Order: sequence, then structure tokens, then C-alpha cells
Amino acid sequence: MKVSEDALLRSGFSHSDLEKVKNNVENFGGTLEEVIQDLAKRFNVAKWITIVAFVILIFTSVLSTKSNALSLAFSLVVGLPFIWYLTPAKLAFKAWRYKKYVSRIEGDH
Repeated sequence: MKVSEDALLRSGFSHSDLEKVKNNVENFGGTLEEVIQDLAKRFNVAKWITIVAFVILIFTSVLSTKSNALSLAFSLVVGLPFIWYLTPAKLAFKAWRYKKYVSRIEGDH
């Protein structure tokens, strides 16, 4: 997958988003493709952590005491935003969406 700045801008990345990604490449090395790949993977991991956490919350609320369910809900309210902050969610989502779009386009050819 060849990633270009123009393609990223057309897919929804803002100029400031692109600057953040390029600063990451300059500071930590690698390529634009690697950073987009890593961000997309981070989004998938955070997405699945969130899904699993809510499934556990649902099972806990059905099968356990009310206080256990409330404790878990409070933990999720505190913990999940922290996980999404570390992801970084906005850039990771845009990278995931870009990868999904590109794979669909490449699959059509």
C-alpha cells in the first residue's frame, strides 16, 4: 500500500493531522506507510478492547450484583477514555478508515 500526502488529505486527514503524522516520522523514524499501518492497528486494538469491555459489563450487570456492575461501569468510564487518549483516537480512526478504503479500491482492480 503506497501512502501519499495527497491521498491522506483526500481521505479526510486535515493538514494538522498530516503534520502530526509527519512529525512522528521525523522524530521516531519509519515511513508514512508504517505510521498509517500502526495507527490503524491501534484503532483496531482500542475498538476491540472497548467492545470486550462492554460485553463484560453487560454480562456483569445480568449475572452479578448491582454494586459489581456499578463498579465496573465506573472503571470503564474512567479507563476507556484513557485508552482512547493513548491511541490517539482521531488519527487512528482516520488511518483505519484510509486503510479500509484503499484495500477496497485495490480489491476492485
